[in-house]
Amino acid sequence: MDLKNKIILITGAGSGLGKALAVAAGQAGAKVICAGRRKERIQQTADEVIKAGGVGTAVQMDVTDPKSVEKGVKEAEKTGSIEILINNAGIITGLKAVQELPIEEWDKIMATNVRGPYLLIRAILPGMIQRGVGRIVNISAPIKHLPKASAYCASKCALDSLTKAVGYELKGVDVIINAVEPPFLDTEMHKGGKRPEEVVGQILELAALESGSQSGRIVKIT
Repeated sequence: MDLKNKIILITGAGSGLGKALAVAAGQAGAKVICAGRRKERIQQTADEVIKAGGVGTAVQMDVTDPKSVEKGVKEAEKTGSIEILINNAGIITGLKAVQELPIEEWDKIMATNVRGPYLLIRAILPGMIQRGVGRIVNISAPIKHLPKASAYCASKCALDSLTKAVGYELKGVDVIINAVEPPFLDTEMHKGGKRPEEVVGQILELAALESGSQSGRIVKIT
């Protein structure tokens, strides 16, 4: 597979890694659905995708809300059947010792980082299976045991387990799901590290895997 004319949905596309992935996919000639909560931001990304040579569409979506996901996916499918899903939306907040972390903050992190990918997979996977082909990439994290980040670490461990479990479920079907662990990136949520543009190539390689490639992997990017 390559990305030319492929329909790819990227969550959290308004900034950071999601935006960099969308623009790079546009450069490869993809039709990119830029999904996110912030309407102006995702529209800006969609415009940059078009400038890069792809087709860009902005779809407002809150990945924690089942109704919003359902509505957003229906809107995205006006472009065509979604062939590639990149679950990029995620947050790292509530950096406190576990006994000081409010329950509401824990729930917010888990809702975005785990419930979100589950809802998107649940909405898009049946169509992929019916068509007999699809690619899903979940954006995980390299460190799973960081002090004062218990909720974030737990969410990424859960995302890895979700990836592996779904990978086993998809054996015998040309729908491949993997997770990727990029290094710390310099984004709105985290200052310092590599520029998102430095890692998008390796991530998009997973989005364009050939048939028969291994599924259910956790792939580390250095």
